[in-house]
Amino acid sequence: MLEPSNILNKPHITKKTMTQDYITKAQSKEKKGDLEGALVEYQKALLENPTNNGIKIEIGNLFAMLGSFDKAIEYFRVAFLASPKDKNLRDGLCFCLCEIGNQYYDNRNFYLAENNFFEAITLNPSKSEYFFNLGNACYAQGKYKLSLEHYNNSLKLHYDPETLSCIGNSLRSIGKLSEAMKFYTTALKENPNLIHTEIELTHLKQNVCDWNNISAHFSNIKSYINNIDSGGISPFTVLSMPGISCEEQLKVSSSWARKFTQKVQKVKRSDIKNKKIKIGYLSSDFRLHPLYFLIIDILKNHNKDNFNITLYYSGNNEDTTAHNDFKNLGFDFINISELSNEEAAKLIASKETDILVDLSGFTKNSRSIIAAYKPAKKHINWLGFPSTMGFINSSPLYDHILVDRYIVPETHKSHYAENIIYLPNCYQPNIESRPPLLPIDKKFFGFAKDVFIFASFGQSIKITENQFNLWLKILKSISNSILWLLESNTDCMKNLALFAEKKGIESSRICFAKRTDIAEHINRHQIIDLYLDTFPYNSHTSASDAIWAHCPVLTKSGTTFSSRVAGSILTEIGCSELIVDSDESYFKEAIKYASDKESLELIKEKIIKGKKGSTLFKPKIFTKNIEKIYLEVLSD
Repeated sequence: MLEPSNILNKPHITKKTMTQDYITKAQSKEKKGDLEGALVEYQKALLENPTNNGIKIEIGNLFAMLGSFDKAIEYFRVAFLASPKDKNLRDGLCFCLCEIGNQYYDNRNFYLAENNFFEAITLNPSKSEYFFNLGNACYAQGKYKLSLEHYNNSLKLHYDPETLSCIGNSLRSIGKLSEAMKFYTTALKENPNLIHTEIELTHLKQNVCDWNNISAHFSNIKSYINNIDSGGISPFTVLSMPGISCEEQLKVSSSWARKFTQKVQKVKRSDIKNKKIKIGYLSSDFRLHPLYFLIIDILKNHNKDNFNITLYYSGNNEDTTAHNDFKNLGFDFINISELSNEEAAKLIASKETDILVDLSGFTKNSRSIIAAYKPAKKHINWLGFPSTMGFINSSPLYDHILVDRYIVPETHKSHYAENIIYLPNCYQPNIESRPPLLPIDKKFFGFAKDVFIFASFGQSIKITENQFNLWLKILKSISNSILWLLESNTDCMKNLALFAEKKGIESSRICFAKRTDIAEHINRHQIIDLYLDTFPYNSHTSASDAIWAHCPVLTKSGTTFSSRVAGSILTEIGCSELIVDSDESYFKEAIKYASDKESLELIKEKIIKGKKGSTLFKPKIFTKNIEKIYLEVLSD
């Protein structure tokens, strides 16, 4: 942001050409600090002499000093047309344009912010901060190639580690991952204290499975969490980092929540009792996303006689069946992506919302901070973010979190800011109408009939170095076996193949499943002999996909929410013998099932019975249970 010093210079007034009394009064009032009074006198003077540029500049100065930058711009623009070589006037106009641009940006009017910053650059293309601001506005709109161009222009004018980091963000967003990593690394060399840059670099290294020196980054981040206010760390990024405890996740979430709620004030809302309970579901994922396969049937089965449902969407519009399904449920579907948090909160409050349920949490495009404005009577964290959302000072951002007794045992309650509400069964619902299981064999996917297939279809960011080493150890022990992973970015697949080769495992034994439609994806789980889960970030929807196809899932549980999800699913279907608590047990169980066909067949039979007898794929029952909880929350 520019300082306003240039705006406030006053070489423009010449008493010979102006109404003396008005000018004298204005200057006197300004000296006494009565800026509004001075403004009135200058406006009178302008009426007497409407072509006088000096008066227009003084009026612009006063509007700027009063914070009315939009009005200041009006006067500065007119004055600048008459004096286009006046650099002080130009800089004053640019300052006001950037101030308004910043306000637009803060209120999520990114397109208008972009226009203001662009005009400032047109007037003065020598300021690096103008290009930097323009880059931010473009990045926020998903215009990553344009943001990259503007950040590069900013860097040419002023070499700055923050700009290097932003270039890394843009490169990552357009898929140039190795280039992005170079810019993050350079930014950290210039300024090792850029924690958000270290987070981005570490997260990217996890995404491409480049584990070189990654333990040092984990250590730095952990130290930062415990010794410094961690408001610069996105809570989502630490879920997949090994060694981060429940207590540390709570610190990160609380710091993040405080960072974005410093100026928040509660909105006015009505506390009248509605005839129907009004539930607002908040998410950036009402689209083709794993959430669809969990929540869509819950929404369909809500009792419309007792509940009035509104969906508040903060993601991007997309022309997919899933996105259209959400829109066509018969509920109000409101896109809040271009509203500020305060505007969205006021809208939710105006709907007399009883309960606001956040289905995304601290993930991409989410708007969880809306809860800080308290637009509903109660606010619930459920399903989308596997951790606590933290405190704002001593109060939780969300009143409640919906879990099950496996996810959060009684002994873990203190690690959550929210009040714990236990669902009677697994916290994760699933759609009932999943693709039917069709006859399929290993040859269809290019595998030999007798090969033992270990698989893991989670995101690459969940694969840690320790986890992959454990998988390779299992492959070494079972000769006629392969590891089948979900296709990821090319850097990741290359790195995993090279890592395996260095550990003595032929890269041909690391196979990748192509992305395909949901029906084929679900059905190919049937040829998997044993699904190997990830730690500390378990499979979530992927674990349910495997269970639907009767595929055994071997998981390791820890203490964090994200490390206990697959265990919760297995507990629900009565297969807790597939849950272990150590790498040694994980290895032992994997070898047992790969070596003992009878044990493998028995556990598959148990999964089939458990699937049929449990509520895991019975959304009608789940909906009744959660509606009962909503009633209890409101009666509290």
